[in-house]
Amino acid sequence: MAEAFISYSRKDKEFVKKILEALKLEKRDVWVDWEGIPLTADWRKEIYEGIESADNFIFVISPHSVASQVCGEEIAHAVKHNKRLVPILWQDAQGVHPALAKINYIFFQESDDFTQSFLLLLKALDTDLNYVKEHTRLLIRSLEWDQKKRSNSCLLQGSEVEKAEEWRTKNTGKQPFPTLLQQEYITESFKAEARHRTRMISIFSAFVISTVLAIVAANGWKEADRQRISAQQSELQAVVQTSDAHFALNRDTIDALVEVLKAAKKFKQLEKTKVSISNQERAEVMTVLGQAVHWVTERDRLYGHSSFIQSVSFSPNGETLATASGDRKVNLWNKQGRLLHTLKGHQDFVTGVSFSPDGQTLASSSLDGTLKLWSKEGKEPKTLKAHPAGVRTVIFSPDGQTLASAGDDGTVRLWNKDGKQLKTLAAHTNRVNSVSFSPDGQTLASAGDDKTVRLWNKDGKQLKILKGHTDTVTSVSFSPDGQILASASRDGTVKLWNPSGSLIQTIERQKGQSSSIYSVNFSPNSQTFVTGNDDSTVTLWNTNGQEITTFTGHSGAVNSVSFSPDGHTLASASQDQTIKFWQIDRTELTLLTGHKDSVNRVSFSPDGQTIATASDDRTVKIWNPQGQEIKSLKVNDYRISDVSFSPDGQTLAAASNDGTVKLWNRHGQSLYTLNYDAFVYSVSFSPDGKMIAVAGDNNTVKLWNRQGQLLKTLVYLGNRLYSVSFSPDGKMIASAGDNNTVQFWDLEGKQLKTLEYEFPVYSVNFSPDGKMIAVAVNDIVELQQVDGSQISKLYGHNGAIWQVTFSPDGQMIATASDDKTVKLWHKDGTLIITLTGHSAEVNGISFSPNGKTLVSGSKDRTAILWNLKNLTVDNLMLRGCNWLHDYLTNNSPANAEEYLCDHVKTQINY
Repeated sequence: MAEAFISYSRKDKEFVKKILEALKLEKRDVWVDWEGIPLTADWRKEIYEGIESADNFIFVISPHSVASQVCGEEIAHAVKHNKRLVPILWQDAQGVHPALAKINYIFFQESDDFTQSFLLLLKALDTDLNYVKEHTRLLIRSLEWDQKKRSNSCLLQGSEVEKAEEWRTKNTGKQPFPTLLQQEYITESFKAEARHRTRMISIFSAFVISTVLAIVAANGWKEADRQRISAQQSELQAVVQTSDAHFALNRDTIDALVEVLKAAKKFKQLEKTKVSISNQERAEVMTVLGQAVHWVTERDRLYGHSSFIQSVSFSPNGETLATASGDRKVNLWNKQGRLLHTLKGHQDFVTGVSFSPDGQTLASSSLDGTLKLWSKEGKEPKTLKAHPAGVRTVIFSPDGQTLASAGDDGTVRLWNKDGKQLKTLAAHTNRVNSVSFSPDGQTLASAGDDKTVRLWNKDGKQLKILKGHTDTVTSVSFSPDGQILASASRDGTVKLWNPSGSLIQTIERQKGQSSSIYSVNFSPNSQTFVTGNDDSTVTLWNTNGQEITTFTGHSGAVNSVSFSPDGHTLASASQDQTIKFWQIDRTELTLLTGHKDSVNRVSFSPDGQTIATASDDRTVKIWNPQGQEIKSLKVNDYRISDVSFSPDGQTLAAASNDGTVKLWNRHGQSLYTLNYDAFVYSVSFSPDGKMIAVAGDNNTVKLWNRQGQLLKTLVYLGNRLYSVSFSPDGKMIASAGDNNTVQFWDLEGKQLKTLEYEFPVYSVNFSPDGKMIAVAVNDIVELQQVDGSQISKLYGHNGAIWQVTFSPDGQMIATASDDKTVKLWHKDGTLIITLTGHSAEVNGISFSPNGKTLVSGSKDRTAILWNLKNLTVDNLMLRGCNWLHDYLTNNSPANAEEYLCDHVKTQINY
C-alpha cells in the first residue's frame, strides 16, 4: 500500500516531479501515473486500484487539473471511498471540486517557500497515521469482499475482528470517515465471528459427559446469548456511526435520513427484545435521528432518465412536473414523484420543456431542430421544424398565445400557439441558450454565447444589448413582478438588471466555488432566486445578492432549476440523471440569518412571539417565530454581548462592551442608558421586572431600577463576572466568574454564601422552582442544590459551555458550547439529545415560554429555532418517515430490510 496517490495534470508534470523527488528522499512510497498508462479499461482499473490502496489522495490544484475530466474522475473515486484528501495549491484556479475546496490548502506556489510547504505536506501525511493505514487496509479488504459477492471466506476472523471493531468505535469523528461498505464489512465479520464461537461451544459440548454437558450447554447458551447481544449492540453502533458519517458528508440529502432510520429501526428491534440499552446509546440514536430530521432538505428524488437531464418545469397548478433529457425523452411526473408518462419522438437530445399558462399544452425543444407540442396527457404531438440547427430552449408567453424558441443558429423565433412562425429575431452572433418573457408579455430577453443579453419588444424589435458578462450567458429570467431581470453565466456571476436594462448588481459565488452557473429562476413572490451550478449545487439567494442557503447532493452539474407555483419546493435537474425536490421552508427548524457577525446571546419574549438576538455586528435584531426579521436596533459602535426581555415583555435590555446597558421599549424606542463603566457580559431582570442586574469586567454586580437609577453595587471577589441571575422568588442573586466561584447575595447586597469550583464559571442559572442551580464550569455542568450539595455532573461537551439554562417546566436543561453543539439533558443529568448544525461556537440559548422551542445563537452569524415537541425516538422516526413517504413509495428497495417505515404509521397531507 502506498502512502499517497498523486492526482495531477500532465501540463504540471515538472512541478510534480519536484514534489515526487522530495518525497523519495524522505523514503515515502507514492503512487503516481508517471509515464502514462494507455487509456483502456485496464488503465482506469489500475488508476482506481492505486487510489484505493493509497493512504492519502494528493491533488495538485491548477487550472489544468481542475479542468481535466480524468482528474475529476480520480477525485470522485477518492471521495466515494472516503480517502483522506490533501490539496496542494500550485496555481490559482476556479471551480475546484467542493470536497477539496473546504479543506485548507498546502500552498506550493512560486512565491511560497518550498521547504516549509513540504514540511507541512509531510505533517499532513503523518497525521493519525495508524488510523489512516487501518482505513486503507479495511477498505481493500471490504472491496475484495464486495467484489466476491460478499463471500464469508473474505471476512475478518479472530483478533482481526476485535482490532477492526476497536478501530471503528474508538476513533469516532476522525477523518477520513469509515465508508458504508467498511461499516457493513466489520459488522458482518463480527456477526460471523459470533456465530463461529457459538458453533465451537456446541461442538465442544458434544464431547462432554451428560451432567457436565448440561452445565456447559447452559454456559454456552449464556455465552452465545451474550455474543448475540454484543453483536446486535455493535451493529447498532455501526449503523449509528454510518448515519452520522453520512450526515457529516452531506446533511441535505435523503441518504442521511435513510441511514439514520436504519439505526432507529435497529434500536427499536433491540428495545423490543429487551436488550439492555445504555442512556448513552439512546442519546446517540436520538442525536443522529434529530440531526437528520432537522436538517435534511431533499424531499424526493426522481429516477427515470438514462442520460443527463437538461430541463425541468412545473405545470402552472403544481400538480405535474416535466423533465427533458439527453435520452431523447420527456418524462411527466406527478407532484409526489410518480412517473406518469414518457413522451418519445425526438431524434436527439431534448433540451427544454415549458407548460402553457393554462396547463393544457407542453412544448419541448431538441437538438434535432424541432419543437413538439404535446397535450397534457402526452398524446398526439404537433412537430414544428423550428431551426436549421439544434433548438436550445422553448417558452410560452404569459398569455399563452406565443412561443419563443432559441437555437444554435443564433436566432430567436416566435410562433403562434398553432405552430405558425411569426418572426425571426436575428442579432446574436452565436448560439442562443435561453429566453424569458416579462410578466406583461411586452418584452423578451435572450441570452447567448456572445456574452450578451438582448431585450426585444413583442414585435421583434431589438431594444437594448446588455453587456458585462465575460463568458457565455447560460440563462436569463424575469422576476414575476417584472422589476428584475437576472442573467447567469459561465463567468460565475449572476447579474441583476432593471426592466430598462440598467445593471443593478453583480453577484459572485464565494471564492473556491464553481466558475459556471447554468440556470437561474425566480420564486413566485419575486423575493428570492435560485441558481443551478456546475459544482453540483443549487444556491438560493435573496434579491440583495445574499446567499440564503446552498443545497448539496447532486453528483453532477445542475443544468436547470425551477420553483413550484406555491414557492415551497425547488426542483433541480442534473447531469447525474436525477431530479431532486428540495424543501425551501424547513419544518423542523428555522434559521435566523441576517447578522453580519457573531450572535452572542438570544432571548425569547415572555409571550413567545418575538426573539431578540445580540451580535458583534453592533445590532440587536427582533424576529418573529417564523424567522422573519421584524426590526434591527443599532445600539452603538461596539459589540453587543447580551440581551434580555423584561418579564412583562415591554422592555428590552442590551448589554455592550462599551460599558453600557441600553433599555428599549417593545417598539424599538430608546428609554435609558445604564453606565456600568466596564465591559458588560450579562444582564438580567428580576422576576417582578422592577430591578436589572448587570455584571461584567469591573468585579461588581450593579442593580438598577427600570427608570435607570442605580440601587446597589455588589462587590465580587474576583475580576471578571460572566453571569448574573435572579432566583425565581426574586430574593437572591447568583453571580459567577473567573475566580472559580458562584457567589450568592440578597437584594441588600449582603453576601450569603460562596461555592467553589476547579475552573472559571461561565454561566449560572436557577431552576424554575428555585431548588436547584446549574453551573457551567469549563466543559462540565454541575447540578447542585442551592445549598451547594451535589446532585450530578453533566459530561459530554468537548469545549467550554457558555450558557446553561432550565426549561420553563424545569424538566430539561440546555447547554451551549464551543464544540458547536447544544445539548439537552433530563433534570437528573441524563443526556437526551445533541443538537448539531451550527458551524461555529454556540454562545447563547433560550427556551420559549411553553418549552416547545429552543433558540441558539452562534459565532457562525446565525440563530436557530429548534422544534422540541415530543422529543422521543418514536416521534422523530414518525417525522422522518413522513418526510420520506414519497421517496420510499416510488423507490421501493428490493431488499425487505430496507423497508424502513413499514412499522411506522405516516401522516401525509397534500
